[in-house]
Amino acid sequence: MRTFSVKVSNEDNLFDDMMNHSNLFQAHAVLVQLFCFSHNKERTARVAKIISEFLPHAVLIGTTAEGAYCENSLETEGILVSFTTFQDAELKPFEMEGSNLRKPFADPKELVILFNSEIDDRTVLETMEQTPFIGGKATKRNGISFVVSGQHVRTKGIVGVRISGESVEMNHHREAFWKPAGRSFEVTQALGSRLFEVEGLSAVKFYEKYLGYDVANRLPESSTYVPLIQLLNGKEKPISVLEKHRDGSVTVNTLLNQGSKLQFFYGDVTQMSMSYERLKQNVEMDGLKTLFSFSSASLPKLLNSGIVHYFDRLEKVCTHTSILLESEYYSDGSSFYYNENQMVFAHFNEKHDKQKGVRLLPLHNQEMNDLDGLMALSHLIKASTEELETLNTNLQQSEQRFKSLFEQNPNLVYSVDVFGKITSVNPALKSLLGYSSEEVMSKHSLQFVSPSDVEMTRDKFHQTFQGMAQTYDAHLVHKTGVDVLFTITNIPILVNGEITGAYGVAKSIMNQRKAEEKIAHLAYYDVLTELPNRLLFEKLLNESLKNTEEKLAVMFIDLDRFKLINDSLGHQRGDQILKQVTTRIKEAIKDDAVLARFGGDEFTVLLPGLTCEKDALMLAKRVVEHLKQPILFDDVEYFMTVGIGISLFPLDGQDLDTLMKNAYIALDRAKQQGANYIEFYTDEMTDEAFERLELESYLRRAIEKDELTLFYQPQVNLDEKKIYACEALIRWNHPKLGLVSPAQFIPLAEETGLIEEIGIWVLNEACMQTSRWQALGYDDLSISVNVSGRQFQSEKFVGSVREALRASGLSPHSLHLEVTESTTLVNTDYSISMLNELRGMGIKVSIDDFGTGYSSLSYLKDFPLDILKIDQSFIRNLQENNADAAIVKAVITMCEGLNLSIVAEGIETKEQGDIIRSFGCNFAQGFFYSKPLNKDRFEKLLLSKRFPLAT
Repeated sequence: MRTFSVKVSNEDNLFDDMMNHSNLFQAHAVLVQLFCFSHNKERTARVAKIISEFLPHAVLIGTTAEGAYCENSLETEGILVSFTTFQDAELKPFEMEGSNLRKPFADPKELVILFNSEIDDRTVLETMEQTPFIGGKATKRNGISFVVSGQHVRTKGIVGVRISGESVEMNHHREAFWKPAGRSFEVTQALGSRLFEVEGLSAVKFYEKYLGYDVANRLPESSTYVPLIQLLNGKEKPISVLEKHRDGSVTVNTLLNQGSKLQFFYGDVTQMSMSYERLKQNVEMDGLKTLFSFSSASLPKLLNSGIVHYFDRLEKVCTHTSILLESEYYSDGSSFYYNENQMVFAHFNEKHDKQKGVRLLPLHNQEMNDLDGLMALSHLIKASTEELETLNTNLQQSEQRFKSLFEQNPNLVYSVDVFGKITSVNPALKSLLGYSSEEVMSKHSLQFVSPSDVEMTRDKFHQTFQGMAQTYDAHLVHKTGVDVLFTITNIPILVNGEITGAYGVAKSIMNQRKAEEKIAHLAYYDVLTELPNRLLFEKLLNESLKNTEEKLAVMFIDLDRFKLINDSLGHQRGDQILKQVTTRIKEAIKDDAVLARFGGDEFTVLLPGLTCEKDALMLAKRVVEHLKQPILFDDVEYFMTVGIGISLFPLDGQDLDTLMKNAYIALDRAKQQGANYIEFYTDEMTDEAFERLELESYLRRAIEKDELTLFYQPQVNLDEKKIYACEALIRWNHPKLGLVSPAQFIPLAEETGLIEEIGIWVLNEACMQTSRWQALGYDDLSISVNVSGRQFQSEKFVGSVREALRASGLSPHSLHLEVTESTTLVNTDYSISMLNELRGMGIKVSIDDFGTGYSSLSYLKDFPLDILKIDQSFIRNLQENNADAAIVKAVITMCEGLNLSIVAEGIETKEQGDIIRSFGCNFAQGFFYSKPLNKDRFEKLLLSKRFPLAT
């Protein structure tokens, strides 16, 4: 393998030079590279023709170029031809015209050398894809460039050669020989390729300031020695000055905009030395025959004499040819680089021609001295540049931090001189006081201070100018004339030890004051109802108790079953209903007393100036009366009842705690009595309250201790004279208290929430026992189970019914569920949905104690029911022609029309049973037939099959 170059002075000399190299005819393959520096297309075509005809087996490619370094000299005129002979390599030429670009190959083991004229650089990359290649773009002169392939000369297209071979060692790499110098600069005025100003200086003045008068005076030629680089989208693009203008502007080789970033670069001799050492190591270790390099024309100018030393040293290593093009190309198959002022290399060697490692002689002393000087200068520039970059970075960061603190600050930030005139102000001025910066600049700062605070503010400024920072509150005047309260901090400005003015930071505290007032309001008032809260109520009560001569009353008002509304409708809807309830209570109380929300669904009332107990009673009755009308929400009616407990001062207590405790005890007694009860505190209630606490404690453990049991009261068919069903009734047998009445513990269980757990136990036990009796042969026996209001409104209720039926194996048709009118009226839509779901399962639903609630006819018509139970209060005094008889008869007639079954409760005499039967009621229940029995006695009653029943 061998490479040599010929400068073509005339065509005859070229013929003689080729004849003198016999290896051109003996070689397996010959690569000819033609570089035209004069851009003479016709002469280039003649030279290409001579070579092609003389060496028809050779591969010839070429391009226009700025110049070439070859055999220790720089060629910039005429034509240079480089010949490389190979013994085993395969050379495959290719060419692609501009209108027909397509990739003719895809072998990553090949190395491609190519030249391009007038084709977009990115298109070259897309065409070559993953093939490694080097080369460059043809240089233009007078707007003309071309490439050569064989005898063809093309102004637009790509030409190249594919080099491959098993015995050919090929490698390519790239080197960057320059470094950034100093900081970056911003273009402040440009139009197209015309650069007018950089950071406020004309382009020529900019060069003069940073590179000196001589460089600025010799523009455009001098621009290549320390060139500018445009920083664009992460790439560094070299800029060449093409022309200097009288107005101080310059024309450059690229388009610039206002805001474009520029930076100076310098030639780094250290990098060149390191590159040489790497190549020298390759020669000493492996041998190296031929080296080609391509770079942009500006690179040698950038590196000046340093590049000459570099090329001279390479010539001592191997045969080296370096071509200067418009821009260089380099691709390793995955990344593509172009026009980056780098030098790209391709080096070749054939294995059989491999020379043994050569120990190269050291450079001549003068060369070493020159190189040492260049390296020292390079190091000095690099070190100075790094220091400048660090200083500039720190300065920019400090400036940006201050700018962010100043411009982005939501508070008003300003500065004044020692005379108090405003010298700067941040954008927050507009949002806080309504002024633009132009309206306040250079005006005296006291002009914008409220007259009431001027003297104080003047004194604070005076102390600031004495060197003492000041913080104070003052009113500044908004553009609309409104005073705005600010907390202001003034800080003296020190320059070289002298106070030259002051900085001020003013924070509006109007919102803070409003927030403080709101917090104070929230501390004493309920958010939902806007009523005084417990804290304020207790404060007002304590104040009232200081007047020991005046009587007063304390009331507790508690809404019945309001938790069911929250559970079924959700707390948001419950809150809206609670607000309506609050309005009703306020209308009842008027201004006679203080109404407060104590918490949840509990209210307290303070009634001062009490003359007698009757005043408190009348007020409580007004509350009950105002709540009798249903609450309408989302077109649904909700009925509200309350319990009210009252304690009196000084009769029932001398202090807040005692009065509140006793009023709550009275409330507890009222809740036990039922809906809309009012109770005054008595001493006996305290003992009862302790008893209730004890009872609650026992009840919580009743299930786990197996103290609860079920009794069963028969329900009889009067026509067939037999038991058809029974009602499950709970009993509590406590080891200490004995048999506790349901009237005592059921309301307590409702109040404490234990009723849900107890209700599930009753349901499971009743279904299980009925299933056992059916297994004994009483297939038609049904069981009736009472459902509490809290249990019915629970979303888990239907699931617990399903589970009880599943566990017991009882048919749904054998289960009757009894609910009260008041339970279903809490939320009628939910109740109707629930009842439909139960009936859909096959369960029968009955209304218990009919006649004691609202007894609405529309209620009976709209609700999906099966059975109606007439309350025993209508049966107790039932006679043939009295009022109760008329009511019972009317209800029975109505139910027949609605297709409802009737069960009469509380039958205690034969006469009562005969009367209701004569009215058409065939089902009854009461002590006349049987009192509630435990399971063993009830089972015996079933077996006896007697009527009237034996009890």
